[in-house]
Amino acid sequence: MTEIPDLDLTPRDEDPGPAPGSRGSVRNKLIGGVIAAALIFVVYQGLTNARVFFLNVDEAIVQRDDLGDRTFRMQGTVVSEEGNSANGALLFTVAYNDATAEIRHLGPEPSDLFDLGEPVVVEGRWNGDVFESDQILVKHDESYVEDNPNRVDYELEDAP
Repeated sequence: MTEIPDLDLTPRDEDPGPAPGSRGSVRNKLIGGVIAAALIFVVYQGLTNARVFFLNVDEAIVQRDDLGDRTFRMQGTVVSEEGNSANGALLFTVAYNDATAEIRHLGPEPSDLFDLGEPVVVEGRWNGDVFESDQILVKHDESYVEDNPNRVDYELEDAP
């Protein structure tokens, strides 16, 4: 039979290094926490921005009661502009598929592209029969080149 050598169980005088849960571990936990917080923030922002959805004017009118006071975006074409009200709100009407909605916009001034006959997207919510908007996005077509023929043409062969 083979004899098993005895184990030496005497304590050693060596420094074992930092104990578990000490400074190195705390730093790693802090870094991990910051990364986790950043990821949670990015996911939250993505989800909150994604929940604002588009409806055409006709769809928004049909779903007005179901939408309640939820924020959404409504798409239509500007068919009339009443101007500014006493409280400074821009009042106008948008239409889509023979349905019209009155808009009361309390927010930044729309761009110079905002005009009668132009398609717009307004973001806001219903307040009774009036859609209260806080943002106007003006859609545009490719007519800029046609309207401004004196602009410099940039040809691909001229590229550096």
